[in-house]
This record gives sequence, structure tokens and C-alpha cells, in this order.
Amino acid sequence: MFKPSPTALAILATLAAPHTLAEEAKATLFDDVVVSASRTSAQKAEEVPAAMMVVDAQQIDDRQMNNIADLVKYEPGVEVSGNGRFGLQDVTIRGIGGNRVKIMIDGVDQINGYDSGTQFMRSSRNFVDIDSLKQVEVTKSPASSLYGSDAIGGVVAFTTKDPADYLEAGDDTALSIKAGYRGDSQTFSETLTLANRSGDWESLLLYTRRDGHETETQGSVGGIGDDRTKANPMDVTNNNVLAKLIYAGQGNHRAGVVAEYFDSTTEGDLLSENDGEPGAPGVTYANMQADDTSTRSRFGLFHDWQANLAAFDTLSWKLDYQDSESDQVTRNWYSFYQTNRAMSRQYQETSWQFSLDLAKSLESGSVKHEISYGADFNREDLENLNITTYESDRPTDIARYAPKAEATTYGLYLQDEISIGALTVIPGLRYDNTEMKPQIDEYYHGGDDFKDHKSDKLTWRLGTLYQFTDSLTGFFNYAQGFRSPDLKEMYYAEDSGRGYALLANPDLEPEESDAFELGLRGAGSFGAAELVLFYNQYDNFIEQTTDYSNPAYPYGLLQYNNVSEATIKGAEFKSQLWLDALMGAPEGMSLTLSVAYAEGENDTKGVPLNSISPLSGVIGLAYDDADGIWGGTLDWTLVQGKDESDIDPPSDRTGSPVTPYTTAGYGVLDLTAYYNVSEAFVIRGGVFNLLDKKYTRWDDVSSIEAGRTNMDRFTQPGTHVGINATYSF
Repeated sequence: MFKPSPTALAILATLAAPHTLAEEAKATLFDDVVVSASRTSAQKAEEVPAAMMVVDAQQIDDRQMNNIADLVKYEPGVEVSGNGRFGLQDVTIRGIGGNRVKIMIDGVDQINGYDSGTQFMRSSRNFVDIDSLKQVEVTKSPASSLYGSDAIGGVVAFTTKDPADYLEAGDDTALSIKAGYRGDSQTFSETLTLANRSGDWESLLLYTRRDGHETETQGSVGGIGDDRTKANPMDVTNNNVLAKLIYAGQGNHRAGVVAEYFDSTTEGDLLSENDGEPGAPGVTYANMQADDTSTRSRFGLFHDWQANLAAFDTLSWKLDYQDSESDQVTRNWYSFYQTNRAMSRQYQETSWQFSLDLAKSLESGSVKHEISYGADFNREDLENLNITTYESDRPTDIARYAPKAEATTYGLYLQDEISIGALTVIPGLRYDNTEMKPQIDEYYHGGDDFKDHKSDKLTWRLGTLYQFTDSLTGFFNYAQGFRSPDLKEMYYAEDSGRGYALLANPDLEPEESDAFELGLRGAGSFGAAELVLFYNQYDNFIEQTTDYSNPAYPYGLLQYNNVSEATIKGAEFKSQLWLDALMGAPEGMSLTLSVAYAEGENDTKGVPLNSISPLSGVIGLAYDDADGIWGGTLDWTLVQGKDESDIDPPSDRTGSPVTPYTTAGYGVLDLTAYYNVSEAFVIRGGVFNLLDKKYTRWDDVSSIEAGRTNMDRFTQPGTHVGINATYSF
């Protein structure tokens, strides 16, 4: 599996060979500037001893990216799953997703996902609007040595726009108006941005509004119940506000305040959920309706100081308050009690987060040190509440399936980038301490004698780069990762009253990992390429297990336990070739090729990991006019099918394995283009799934059994268009 392909080696050899072309080499995909790799300083992606993905605002606009799934659409090995009522849910990197991937906005940790295990509650982590972002950085390997717990599967770092992104030298005011339409969900969007510079002060106000409907499927059957294959009808509205005020004088200090507000509302009819709930014999639903609201608000202060002192050259600190909340209301007719009911499922996280980052450069002869160190503190309050009311004379039910809790985490880190000629060595070390205190009240029925959970961990990493030639670099990276168990895994408890129950487990241990990456990266006048091999070992994996030994619970007692060890290994290749320099094609024409392969196994059970996506690749042919007036890209995404032999089959409610649903391979063509009508006015458009291919993504159906008649409900949209126009003053 680790044998490099002849194509990959040939491309690398071509790029690494000495070139005699007089023209200056163009910027490649490894010239992107990233910050998340060191936390304290900007560096080119080519200087990072690990595989990374970077998407900037220009790509977001030109590729018609409309949501977080679009951000990773053309990056094999990184996926975003979810659709329907709860929308996009999890980011998965090399087969690891959910709360095992750290998501940050401007360095602020985002809410954990919270799933009730039913169709009534599933709080996502999708609290960001694409138009507010200037860059997205994805670290594909564990990053606990820099970012602590929840980075066991990697990091997704969103960076929001600044006033300087709109203000050129000499400008005092900039106004941008953007309007767009996306056909797969009939969504209209409008973004208004105002930036100002007055002396040493800069300000930004950005507002985005989106109004749309459900994301369409290629199903053809309407009606209600388990045979429905069309998407359930939904009305979706999003609002996002970003405001910044920054002191950016000529001195050594830069400081400011930032405020964000995001809300999303979804209203619709859950027609596919009527007339039955899978796994609940004798229970039927009718008139199922959803009324869901998600909000996130943040207020932060930051200060950057160019101090040039003996202890540090630069110092940066941030203090942020964040409140994230989901309230998902389901209304239906419930046959078990023969009445209409309304269920409100609420989950909320509020947090105070503080981070301190310092950096120092030292040089002794031929040895250079770039030292970064600092600390993080995070205090969170977590709360869930479930309120069920009935039209009949039944009393209102109020319950917490997990208790209110207070979580406190602090971490200390140290990293040194040591350069000795062509060799760079980067050792890093971090200590993290986590404590969660459950707060039991009358609404929680999972137990009352729980001790506080405490866990700590010392993690380290070692990254190395070696510059073989001006065009060829090799790198190796070893990184440890860990993740403390979350609120749901430790304390979620519920007795359904219908033959199954969920039990709390406050004695869970943290998950741990060891990850190895070996890569070869080349760049030259003809383009750039990277080949990466990776091997990741995970211990103490937390999984939900089911005990069928209690006859009072014929459908099982469910509980989270540290039961599994897992191994994930694979290879990735990406390249960007300038066809004009390589073979005399029209100036501005380029070709990109990306491929990702992974295989994973639950070592405890000896079965495949269903979180591993099939082999996939993207071929992109792009043209950009030499004057920058117009251009476009044709992307061909190819995905292999998922065979039954590569699937751990799901179980029915008695624990017996059933035949899994498998997905077929597919290829999808997308065409995007832009045209600068003037310096101020640009139009962008795209046609997606150009050949109207009917296909299903594995990540959306990985736990479903074969034989269902409604699988077209999980298909992706057919041919659809997107268009937007931006006018900037």
C-alpha cells in the first residue's frame, strides 16, 4: 500500500530536476502562508513538516463555495457529512471525525457536537458563515502538542476577515456588496461589508443573510413515510454579523475588539419520519414538524506586542467569551399516548477562553532557533434540557439526559524550530489538565454519586525537514494526540421505557494516539507536488457498547466504554502543474491532481473502520487569463465504491449483524468561472454535477443496512447552478 505510484514519482522527479527557464516560477499551493502550524508566526506551507490543506477567500469566491462542505469538496481525505434536518455536521480527516477534530474560529474553540441518539436532537458544530472567512487551514495529523485535547484527529482553523483585507494603501473607506444564488437549495445570499481606516484605527462591519430551502436529492418519490426519497421540505434562514475595531498604529502594539453573531433557523415538515420510527415497535408518528434554532455569539479582546525583549520578541494574548446554543423543537402526533406533543431539545455551551502566545528568535553561529511557548485556559458551562408538552392532560416532562456541568481546562506548550543548514528539527511539548464537575439536580436521573472527572496528559511531537535541493524537500513528523471524554460520553443517561436504556460512565479514560507522517515535497518552474505516507495508532477509543443480558431491556443497555484500539494508514498525493511552462499550453493553463487512500481497522474486533472513506481523487484543469480578467476551472471528482468486505456491518435492535448498505463508485464534473467586468465589479458562476450523475456519499450512509426502499433520500443534488456578483467601492 505504501509503494509510491509511478505517476507520483514521475511528477516529483520532473519538479525536482534543475530548470533553465528564464521565467520566474509562479506561486504554488505550498506558497500559502499559514499560522496554525506554529501558533505564533506566519510561515509558508512548504516549511511545515506535515500535510496541510489551505483555502483562501479568493478560492472561496471563485469556486462558489457556499458552506463548510464546499470548503473541502476538492480535498480528498477530508469530508463533511450530514444533511437533512440537522444540516452539515462533522468534519472527518483521514477517517477520524466528530469531537476528535478541533474546530477553531480565530483561535477560539468551537462547541462540541451533541447527539441525543434520536432524530430529535443533534447539535452540530457548523456555526460559521463562509463569507466572513479569509482563510481556512486544516492540519491532517494529531496536533495535541500545540492545541491540546480534541485535536487527536487534526485541526480546522477558520480565520475571519480584517479591515486590511479590504483597504489598500491610501484607502480610508471600502464598501463591498455581494449577492448570490445556489440552485441545489434555492438559496439567495447577500453580503454587505464596510471597512474604514481613520488614522491609527481600522474598523470592519460585515453582514450576511441567506434564505433558502432544503438541499435537494435525486429521489423521485414524494409522499410520507419510509418510502419517501425526496428531501423533506425545509425553509432555512441564516444571519451572520462580524464586527472588528483595531488599533493598528505605527508603534509596536496592535490591539482590538471583535464581535460575532450567527444564527440559523430551520422550519419544515418531516414527512419521511411519519408513520413509523425505526426501532420503536408499535410507535407511529404523524404530522412531524421541525422548528430549530442555532445561535453563536462571541465577544473578544486581543493584543499583539512587538516587544523585542530578552524573554520574547513577540507577545500575543486573547480573551473571548462565547455562547453557543441549539434549540430543536419537534411537533408530532404520538401514537404511544394518542396525543399531539411538542419536544424541545436544548443544548448550550458558554465559555471564557484565554490564550497567551510568545515567540523568541535566537541565533548561534549556523544554528537558528524559533522558540514559541504559551498557555491556554478554557472555562466552559454545559447544559442540556428536554421539555416535552402534550395536548392531552398528561403532565409536562422536564429532564436532563446529561447533568449540567462545569469544565475547566488549562494547557502549557513549548516548541522550538531548530535550523542547521538544510536540516530543520521541530520538537514540541505540551501539558494539559482537564476537570469536569457534574452538577446534579432534580431533572437528571442518571445517578447522583458521580465524582468529578479529572484527566491530564503530557504530549510531544518531533517534526523534521531536510532540503535535498532547492526544489526538493523531505519531511517526517511524529505527533502524539489525546482527547478527554466529553459530557455525553460520561454522563448521558436515559431510560426509554420501550425496552432499551442508556447508562452513564463517569470512569472513562482519555483517548490517545500516535501518528507518523513521511513526505516528499517538490516545487519548481513547472509546478509543485507532494507525496505523503501516514500511519496512525489509536488507543482507548471510546465507543458505545450494548449489553443484552438484562431481560428487562430486550433491546439492550447502551453505554460508552474504552473498548477499542484502531489503526489507520494510507497515502496522499497532490500536485499542481503549469501546463504553459511544461508543454507549451496557453499561458495561464494549469492542471491539479489530488488522490487520497486510507484503510482502517478496529484492532480489538478485527473489523474495518466504517469512518474510512473510499479511495478518491480530483483532477482539475484551470485557466487564468494573463491579465487576470477571466478564468475558470473544470474539476472531475472520482470516488471508488465501498464494498461489503470493507464494512463493519450494522446490527439490528437485538444485536445481530445485518447486511450493510454499499455505495457505488462515481465521477462528478463541476465547472466554475469568473469574469472581472471592471476593477470594481466581478461576476462568478458555476455549473455543478454537470452530467447529472446520481450518487451517494459513503459518509452519509455508513451505518445503514441494505434493503431499504428509501436510499435515494441520501443522494446528492443533480445538475445545479451557482452565481454571485460582487461590487466593491
